[in-house]
Amino acid sequence: MTDKEEKKVNEKIMRRIQARREEQENAKIPAPVKLQSINTYNRRMEAYLEESQKSRKTGDSRWVSAVFTLIFGAMTAAYAYLPQFRFSDILITGMRNVNKDEIIYFSGAKGEPVFAVNPSDIRTTLLRHYQEIYDADVTIDFPAEMTISLTERIPVVEWDFGGSKFWIDKDGMVLNESISREETIHVYADSYPGAPNQQDRDLPVYFSQDVLKTIITMGKHVPEGKPLIYTYKNGFGWDTNEEWRIFFGKNDNDMDEKLRMQESLTRYFHENEIQPVMVSLEFKDAPYYRFLEN
Repeated sequence: MTDKEEKKVNEKIMRRIQARREEQENAKIPAPVKLQSINTYNRRMEAYLEESQKSRKTGDSRWVSAVFTLIFGAMTAAYAYLPQFRFSDILITGMRNVNKDEIIYFSGAKGEPVFAVNPSDIRTTLLRHYQEIYDADVTIDFPAEMTISLTERIPVVEWDFGGSKFWIDKDGMVLNESISREETIHVYADSYPGAPNQQDRDLPVYFSQDVLKTIITMGKHVPEGKPLIYTYKNGFGWDTNEEWRIFFGKNDNDMDEKLRMQESLTRYFHENEIQPVMVSLEFKDAPYYRFLEN
């Protein structure tokens, strides 16, 4: 080996030794410490504080919820069991001639707690049991006061039906009894409008508004002290002051003209000394009468 070659080999060996020493020295130096930036620290601190606040709010809301639950439970128990929150007396107004104890019984409210009573149900029950009640207004005041204001059905017609009577209010509803003192139109009848036959005695639930209008219209023209009359065959009429009976049919069609015809016939009968028993103007173009022969 030449001197030149030997020198190159020695240099290579020295470089390897030097590199190994550097590796050993580097292994002894600890790794540099990575410092957190101020921004990174602040973000973590804010997240921690926010999470703590949420936990605190959750705990507070649970406490509030628990308190409200206890209060609501106490109030419910008070409404259910304390006598101050039960209906001990019920005021009935609007109708004098009613059995108030019976009204209170059917209301089903006496002795019941406030929360268990529905005013709408009471109204429905009373209207179903009492046909003479037109409306019922049920109000509840704190702590446990109830007022039931009744509105009575006012009859406008009294129908004498072969000895038995029923009444008809302004809506056409048939009432089996009436405690009203209001003046009514009295009708003496052997039947009723719409009856399938003269022997039928099943009372209708309602009279139509047309029939009611006819009764009211004719009731205005009935001679004072005379009743309105209704028969299955001839309809409505009355006894005149001249002691004969006149019929106008089952409705009030052409009533003004028929009344003028009555006046003309009254003069004719008087002038000719005719005493009729019955006059029918049901068909104004074909009137007829029956009279007594001397």
